[in-house]
Amino acid sequence: MNTQSESDKSATSGPGYLEVIVIALIMAVVALAGYDRLFAQKIKVLDLKGYLRTQKALLTAGEITTEQWKGKLDTVEQILNDEATCHRNHVIILKDVVLRNGEEIRITE
Repeated sequence: MNTQSESDKSATSGPGYLEVIVIALIMAVVALAGYDRLFAQKIKVLDLKGYLRTQKALLTAGEITTEQWKGKLDTVEQILNDEATCHRNHVIILKDVVLRNGEEIRITE
């Protein structure tokens, strides 16, 4: 009698169907979230043409100097470099090329 109850305990000590399903769902969600966060390509857009048009208008109106304009262009380059180094899986494309669903990079003064 004692041997049979020990074999019953060892046969039922593993996870049941519900536990296996929950573990599989958790692993699938973690794998998808990890892939999306680390590997999936994401598109970021930059309205460079609009920014340059605004800066050119400010320059021709005399509101900024040529040195300030060059400084702002250096700032744009620094913003793009920071975005590229922080997010390796992001692709930066001009806003003129992307129709929709691109996260826009805002250039703040």
